[in-house]
Order: sequence, then C-alpha cells, then structure tokens
Amino acid sequence: MIWIILRILLLAAIFGFIVWGLSDRRVRHIAALTWKAAFRLRFIWVMVILLLLAVGGLPAMLRDDGSAKGMAQIILTYTLSMTTGILGFSTLWLAVGSMAQDIGQCQMQMMVTKPIARWQIWLGKWLGIMGLNLLLLGLAGTVVYAMVEYRAGALTTAQYERLKDRSDNEIMQEVIKAVSDGQLKREEVLLYDKEKDEFKLDENQEEIVRPIETLKKLLAELPERELRDQVLVARAPLELEDVKVMTFSDNNAVNFVSYKDWRSDQMTNDWNKALGAALGELQEDARAIQDRRANKGGAFENVEVPKSLPVDIIESIKNEVRFMYRSQAQLVRPQTGRQFSFRKPRVSFNEDRGLVLRFQFLDTRMNFKGDRRYSFVTMHGPSEDRPGFSHRGSFTARTQIELPLATKGTRPDEDGNPEKVSVFGAKTNSVGEVDTLLYVNLINAETPVPDQEYMATLKLPFLDETTGELDLRGVEVMYYEGGFFKNYLRALAVVFAWLGALAALGLMAASFMSLQMSVFACTGILVISFCTGLMKDVVKDDTIMQTYTDGVHDTSVVDVFAINSFKVMVAIISPVKDYSPIGDLTEGRAISWGQLGRAYSYIWGVTGLLISGLGMLIFTQRQLAITDSNE
Repeated sequence: MIWIILRILLLAAIFGFIVWGLSDRRVRHIAALTWKAAFRLRFIWVMVILLLLAVGGLPAMLRDDGSAKGMAQIILTYTLSMTTGILGFSTLWLAVGSMAQDIGQCQMQMMVTKPIARWQIWLGKWLGIMGLNLLLLGLAGTVVYAMVEYRAGALTTAQYERLKDRSDNEIMQEVIKAVSDGQLKREEVLLYDKEKDEFKLDENQEEIVRPIETLKKLLAELPERELRDQVLVARAPLELEDVKVMTFSDNNAVNFVSYKDWRSDQMTNDWNKALGAALGELQEDARAIQDRRANKGGAFENVEVPKSLPVDIIESIKNEVRFMYRSQAQLVRPQTGRQFSFRKPRVSFNEDRGLVLRFQFLDTRMNFKGDRRYSFVTMHGPSEDRPGFSHRGSFTARTQIELPLATKGTRPDEDGNPEKVSVFGAKTNSVGEVDTLLYVNLINAETPVPDQEYMATLKLPFLDETTGELDLRGVEVMYYEGGFFKNYLRALAVVFAWLGALAALGLMAASFMSLQMSVFACTGILVISFCTGLMKDVVKDDTIMQTYTDGVHDTSVVDVFAINSFKVMVAIISPVKDYSPIGDLTEGRAISWGQLGRAYSYIWGVTGLLISGLGMLIFTQRQLAITDSNE
C-alpha cells in the first residue's frame, strides 16, 4: 500500500511539473521553436512517409498462417514494432540534433541571454519533441487500428460470400457443427423466450429454428467473432492460489496433495537421496541433509561434504539436481493430473462473458511439435473434490490451448429443483479471510490404444525451473476485462512513455557532448539494451568467460568490473523492457491501469527523472562559449 501511495505521488509530481511547463509562456515558446525546426528540416514529413510505409506496406508483404488470429497478430506485432523502432530512433536523432546543433551553431548562446532559465529551455525542447511524438504516434496508431478493424470486418464479408449460395441442408449441417463445437449457442440458433426462460415451440411441440438467412449471417460472423474473442479483446488472469497433485486409487478415489507439501515429501524421499548419490560418486562420505524447504534451496545449502571436494563441482551437482527435481515435478503421468485453484478477481467482471483456460503441454519423448493428439480431461467448478463441469478433448503438444469455461451452471437444490450456481466456491484461508476460489483439474487421460506405441507422460509447465516458484503464465484462467480499443490505447501510452525516456536520453547526451559523440553514445546504449539477456547469463555464471578447463568455468581478471557493471545495467534496463505492451496486445491480454501506472512511475518517474535531472544539471553548468569547433 505504501508503494502504491508513493507511486501515485511521484506520478502526480511529474505530470504536475509537465502541466506547469505547458502553462509557462517561455517554455511553450521553446517547444514551438522545436516544432518549427522539425518542419524546416522536413523531419516531420520524412517520418510520416516512413510510418505510412511501415504500417501500410509491411503487412501487405508479410504472410500469415491463413487464420484470422494469425492475420491480426501479424498486423499488430510488426506494425507496432516498426512504429516503435522508427519513432525511437527519430526521437533520439531529433533530441540530439536539436540540442547539439543549437549549441554548435551558437544559437543557444543567444537564447540564454533572454530572461529564461536553462532548465526551462531543456524542458521546452523535451515538450516539443514529445508533442511531435504524440502527433506521429497518434497518426500511426490510428492507421493500424483502422487496418485491423477493416480486416476483421472483411472476414465476415468474405465468409458470407462463401455461404450465400449454399443449400439449406448444408447451412444446417454447419450450424449443427458450430453448436457442437461451442462456437454458437442454442439461444442464437433457436427462437428463445427470455421472459419465460425457455425455447419457443411450434404446433408439433418442436423447437423453432431461426430463418435460414439469419443462420447464414451467424455463420459468417464466426471468424470475426473468434478473432475478437482471442486477439481483439482484453483479458486479465485470475490469481493462482495453489497447485495440487491428483492421484487415483484402485477404487477410483481421488487423492489431493498440495504442491507445497508434495514437493517437500518428494525432496525428502527421493531427491535428497539423488543428491547424496550424486555426491557419493565423487566421494563416498558425501551426504544430504533433509530439509522441507527444498524449493528455496535450503536442503541443498545444508549438504555436508568434506572440504577436499571442489566447491564448484558441488554447486554444479546441486544445480543439476535442483533442475532435475523441478522438471520432474511438472510431469503428469497417464491417469494422473494437477488441480489448480484460482482466486476470484477482486474487481467486478462480466461473468456472462465466461472464462478462458490457457495452457500448453509437452511430450517428454518428443522435442518438437508433432501431429499426434493427446487426450486431456479438464474439469472446473466451485468444489475441490467435485468440480462439476468437465470436458474431454484431444490436443497437440507444444500448442497454446484455449478452452472456454462456463461461469454459471445449475444443480439440484434440497427439493430437487434446479438452481443456478456460480463456479466460484468460498474457502477460509489461513488468516481467517474468505477466498472465493475456482478449481480447475487437468488430467492426462491417455489410455492404451492399439495403434499407439506408448501412453505418453506429459509435462505441464507450471514452475519456473530457475527459481522453483509457480509460473503464473504456465496455466492461466482469464476473464474479460475490457474491449480492444481501451487496451490498444493503453499499449500506445506505454510506447509513448518509452519515447519520453529516449527524448530525455538524447537531450542529456547533447547537453555536454558534440553531435557525433552524442549519436555514438545513444546508439551504444540502445545496442546494450538489446543485450540484457546475455548480461543476465554472465551474471548468473559469475564470469564473462564461456570456456571450461577440466569441467570448471574459466575466469577473467575483468570479471569483478564486468559483473558489477552488468548487474547495474540489468537492474536499470530490464524493468523498462519488461513493460512491453506489444506481446500482451497480440495475445489478447489486458494491459491494466495498474500496469500502465507502474510503467510510467518507473520509465518516467525513476529512469526518466534521473536522466532529465542529470541533463538539466549538466546543461545549466555547461560553458556555452566553448563550442564544438573550439574543443
């Protein structure tokens, strides 16, 4: 709560400072001069042409997988990535060029003789650049959104053209298939009386089917409807509470063991022995001390071994066993499963829109995506031992699977009459609060089949194998948070925050360096930002060397400097890159207002504020009489 209050105060201070700058006539004048310079250099027209080519011409040259979802993802991913890249480099170029050229051509020396502070000049230039970015980003964003909406609408038109000459019998067959697949509801196909909550019947007491032309329109809308349900939507995940191991006894009774308890027992009974055996291969008296805190590394930290064993070899064996344990913990053997409990969102949401279960699995015998289909049973409901709603299906491995989950159902009451119930059940947690939980069972339903070589043991990724913590994106239940337009605007707002940080970086570099050096420094920082993955690996290995001698990592004399430098750069750059909205947007994942606030509080409130403050300080103290030609 304290961090939220501090974040709100920080954002209020930043935006209050910006509003004050816009209200100041001198700052607005500097911003206007920046705009005039951009138009005089034809910068704005070059950017407009590049953006229109990127967002209009690029999707026409790229090929998707033929599906509506693939088409939308291609448009959103590539156009927004190209837009961000073009605006990012142009922002740096304009910021560096605007400040460095004014200083180098002695225009700044004349400007500072006016009754205006240097930090106001710096702020005015930043506001001018961000005004141009707002204009260009709004133009590109409007074109991309219009293109997506047009292509989505074209799907319905094309589908209707395909169906309009079909016979009534063929249309009915497709309608029946769509209903059985869950694409259409019976209420859409049959005449339904909402007041009586029942289907209308004809003279023969048979349900009345809607006119055939209406059914054609419903079928024509299916591709667009699927697109809007999977991509052009904002869905947020439910909070994952716990994972339990499900095993079935001979009398079909189901046993549940919480993942936290199970992993401790498993470590005590199996993996502690495996660790002792591994160390015993090096020296017989190496042994492992049992510890129930296996996931935190406690059991491995207390291993007693003779001092003669090399420390790096011991750590290597510990890490190998850790990884092996966490990998094995995710294996779901035939006729076993996992139960995931999710907490109902604290915010109100539209239960009529339903929920969506997202997960994927791997075949432990195959390291590639094949055509074989695996049998899975999914169950969900308010009860831990009797979820109520079930679905059996077959899916391919290494594929993102999305299944709709109903949020309302019926069950008999005490008198045997059907009553409506929610799929969320109430349970008291450890601190006495009532949690409203949804239980989802995923069961490996592989059974012996004559044409099948084996019953597959499947891996259901729900752990971060590096830390041992639950992976919140491994198995998800998503609820409808809002529409695509609102989500799209929030994604553009995050991109705008990135551009603000880049503008501040360019102005800061040009405040004390020449044009050439500023361009070189900013380009170097951008290149470094793309290498955070490599830097994380170096920090993890604790050396920049990638070679081994006698099975031991080589080290370098520059490790002390390099490791500490990489730690600082990763700590600064990684959070900025983590607020990437493009991937979430193409997956139909909601970019919440909380995420947007956190993005601005870090990108502008921490990173941008440090860069801006340093840039203003340097520019205020700089001797402007010393130009590039004199240095």
